[in-house]
Amino acid sequence: MRNTALLESDRAPFAPTNCKRVFSRRMPTTVKAAGSFAGLALFIAVQLPGMAAAETTPAQRPNVIVIIADNQPARLLGAYGNREIATPNIDALARSGVLFRNAFAASGVCSPTRAALLTGLMPSQTGIHVALPGQPELEGWSAIEEFRNLPQTLADAGYVTGLVGKYHLGRHERPQLGFSSWVTFPSGHTTTFYDQEVIDNGRRYRVEQHLTDFWTDKAIEFIEQRQGADEPFFLYLSYNGPYMLPPTVLLPPRNRHAERYRQATPSMPHEPIHPYLEAWARGRSPTGEMVREGTTAWRAINAINNPVAMINTAAETTMVDDGVGRLLDSLFEQGLRENTLVIYTSDQGSRFGHGGLWGNTSWSFPFTVHGVNMEVPLMFSQPGRVPEGMVREEFINQVDMFPTLLEYLGLGELEIRDSAGRSFATMLEGADPEWDNAAFFEFVTVRVVRAGRWKYMKRFDTAEPHTLFDLVADPEEKHNLIDDPAHADMVAELDRRLTEFFARYSAPKYDLWNGGSAKAILLGRHYGRNEIFSDRFPGWREPFVEHPDAVFRDR
Repeated sequence: MRNTALLESDRAPFAPTNCKRVFSRRMPTTVKAAGSFAGLALFIAVQLPGMAAAETTPAQRPNVIVIIADNQPARLLGAYGNREIATPNIDALARSGVLFRNAFAASGVCSPTRAALLTGLMPSQTGIHVALPGQPELEGWSAIEEFRNLPQTLADAGYVTGLVGKYHLGRHERPQLGFSSWVTFPSGHTTTFYDQEVIDNGRRYRVEQHLTDFWTDKAIEFIEQRQGADEPFFLYLSYNGPYMLPPTVLLPPRNRHAERYRQATPSMPHEPIHPYLEAWARGRSPTGEMVREGTTAWRAINAINNPVAMINTAAETTMVDDGVGRLLDSLFEQGLRENTLVIYTSDQGSRFGHGGLWGNTSWSFPFTVHGVNMEVPLMFSQPGRVPEGMVREEFINQVDMFPTLLEYLGLGELEIRDSAGRSFATMLEGADPEWDNAAFFEFVTVRVVRAGRWKYMKRFDTAEPHTLFDLVADPEEKHNLIDDPAHADMVAELDRRLTEFFARYSAPKYDLWNGGSAKAILLGRHYGRNEIFSDRFPGWREPFVEHPDAVFRDR
């Protein structure tokens, strides 16, 4: 049986509690409970608790709220064992429902991972391989509008839909993907959380307050406007915090939680700077090939072992936790919490010193993937429908989220064409379906399969080593077993699985490893290395922006 009831030793992070007593009724100025980082959450308000999804009519379908945070490793959450960063609201959410210990991102940066979450497709299917430009040059361009996607699907099913926060999947001026309400900012990257321009349903203005608080205010406003309406609603609350990346994470900490963490700075791994990062900062790779010299590598080096970076990380995490608490307060006040399924996860993880590296997968060159890059938090809570205090050990891929939501909402008959995603909706009822514990990940020149205790990473450029790690014997990934004859059969088996997966689920147009290209941007702007592909594939097409021949609609 793969679902695990909470053990006595687990009671600190997961002991059952009345969540209503955790969420504060006003803007908090201090945090009284220890916890950790916020990530991405999905809230699904179900009109008829306990009613199976297949029995609902369109008018009875759940409301859906998706909350997604930026660069959130699971291991910085109290629910996953962290005791230094305060996330009491998120931890209470974990105690009240089902927590997945083994959930994994599909890629290493925000645009491809958010696309995977919303479409159920891998980067080699959507063509989104790296973080997209904030304002692509083609007017009205959306990166995923040709695919079935969660917001457009729900809009076509009769939902009133709203985006609040980060988009980073196309142009920002006007609503896309069926959203009828659109509050965002004209960028994907965060340079500061203060004094930022926003786009609020066609109006552009500057916001002086912390953006996390602003997004929360707008989310609550959207929910309040829907109170008493006949149609269900879908809200995508996409926080751009905590955002662990330089230079933002190296700015002087200034939010309301900063002083707390100055007094008790959370710990981080203290390891020597990784040779790849040192070589990149010098302007040369370990193989002697030229790499564009710039500030990215130096900023990553400066973040490692730097208390300012961890103070900011912790303080911005707790800001997002405040937002989750305030939003749940609003649901309580409107009588919606008892009918709300909450799914909490993140776009991708981030190193904070592991292996002498900092940030998401893109923040080293050559790229390397640690477990903390892949791991994301994932938890579901709905009183009366989702079991309390359950921990599940199954491996969940990010692309599994969309088919799971469709089944849960009674829309499981809709096809997500060519998706590798599998619905785990029955796990939310305590069932134990047959499940293959394998997770797949790709980021431009690296592909990874996690299968049981093993993690195999294969590189496009064979000048750099592939890796095999036994994560039970070597959880910190210090001992590469790739050339150990005793593990040759395991390498061959995992290589076969990885190769077959991407052969089946990649679109030739976007399969970089077989001559495909990318939407908008690849390695040229930040790394100066698109020749990795153009040299290998004569006539290779440079990254492009174009409207698709057709866009997805159910009606």
